[in-house]
Amino acid sequence: MKAILETAVAQPRFSMNQAYQTVMEGAVPYHSEQYQAIETALGKSAGKKVLQGIIRFAFFIEPVKTPKIESTKFAVRWGTEISTEDPRFASYSNCLAIYDLLLVEIQIALQDEVKKQLLRAFTEQNLIAYELPLDYVARNLNQTIHRQDNIYFFWDDLPRKIAGLREMLRSGAQANFFRSAYSKIVVKSHLTDRVLTGSHKTNREKRWETHPGSVHFALRRDCLEIELALISQLCYFAGFPRELQQELEEQGLLSLTKLQESGLIIGTERISRCPITLEPLSFVEFRAELLSPRHGKAAYQVGHIHPLKAVSDNPYVGHTGKNISWISAQGNRIQGEYSVAEIRELIIRISQNYQAAGLIN
Repeated sequence: MKAILETAVAQPRFSMNQAYQTVMEGAVPYHSEQYQAIETALGKSAGKKVLQGIIRFAFFIEPVKTPKIESTKFAVRWGTEISTEDPRFASYSNCLAIYDLLLVEIQIALQDEVKKQLLRAFTEQNLIAYELPLDYVARNLNQTIHRQDNIYFFWDDLPRKIAGLREMLRSGAQANFFRSAYSKIVVKSHLTDRVLTGSHKTNREKRWETHPGSVHFALRRDCLEIELALISQLCYFAGFPRELQQELEEQGLLSLTKLQESGLIIGTERISRCPITLEPLSFVEFRAELLSPRHGKAAYQVGHIHPLKAVSDNPYVGHTGKNISWISAQGNRIQGEYSVAEIRELIIRISQNYQAAGLIN
């Protein structure tokens, strides 16, 4: 099996289907009953996608190519692309142990109908290839992050809401708009920006696969929390279809109260505002922009409330759902590298100075 995986990443163009098929044909015969049980429980299509997701997570990584930092390329965890001193490095034996564990855990999960339906939903509504509700327990800097005791499936309300929102929004009357919106959101939620400075250069890596010492690292769960936060805020933009909003609330997929508590929606109103200018964010304007984009023009962007400046487990300063917001282009220019709190203090001070100078009432 090790040879199969190494051969797969050595090809000019990586093919998960080819690697998967070769593995299924008997590279590890003692797993054949497990493979069959998973495909039987989920159906051939969904079962195949779940097994590919497990293989992808256990053995592979997509580090950014160096030195140009232009794109990513599939590699095995024990390959030369990852230094043995890198927390992302894992030996083949460790990867195989993770693989064995995940196969056991997925079979246990399939005995629960709710978890089975969630797995099907993720295979049907994925935004990232080979996506599963599977994550690391914690960011590790001093030991390998990729090991048996640091991985887990999460089956709580978060993946249910994520899958439910994707299904409803990308298949309804506003499907074209939401497919475009999700294309923007998936990049801002799950992938790194192009970063050419500092110790950890990156570009469009999965955030949970970039170096854990990078400020751009985030656990997969955090990335899903960001996706949920951005979609939830969007569903309260001024002018958002009220019937659809109400349906999402009734399905338990939106929580206005949670947004109000986080400060992403002010007071008791039902409108998302730019956190800098406090101007209402317009659904009609945003929809027109996405469906008829103009190069270099973006009225609404995604920004961190507290800029990413240091590695921290504080959810209010990292790449997390509590530190993310839609922001107007004007607000983004004003904020620069400051936090929202710092900019608000500055705006108040400027306003007081203008009043003291008699330039405003």
